[in-house]
Amino acid sequence: ARIVGQKKAREIWFLCEQYDAQEALAMGLVNKVVPLEKLEETYIDWGAKILRKSPLAIRLLKSAFNAELDGQAGIQELAGNATLLYYLSDEAKEGKNAFAEKRDPDFDQFPKFP
Repeated sequence: ARIVGQKKAREIWFLCEQYDAQEALAMGLVNKVVPLEKLEETYIDWGAKILRKSPLAIRLLKSAFNAELDGQAGIQELAGNATLLYYLSDEAKEGKNAFAEKRDPDFDQFPKFP
């Protein structure tokens, strides 16, 4: 219902009709319609494009998109991925190095707001 709206969702569930690709596209159920002979090429291309992106960014985005739908487990996964992202940052390295070197960390070199 979140994607198509309550009225359309009820139509889909109550009538149990089949919809063609163009109708699915118009309802927002699919992102793209391609001929069957181009389907494998298209999903391989999309996958390759995603694999060229930052793995951590993709992981965090997936967690963020799924957090609401997955309830508490989704929120915990998002928090874990955000924490991992922070631990890999230069700011976290400065904190860890300062602790190991028994000095105060210099966080002034990092922006306060993104």
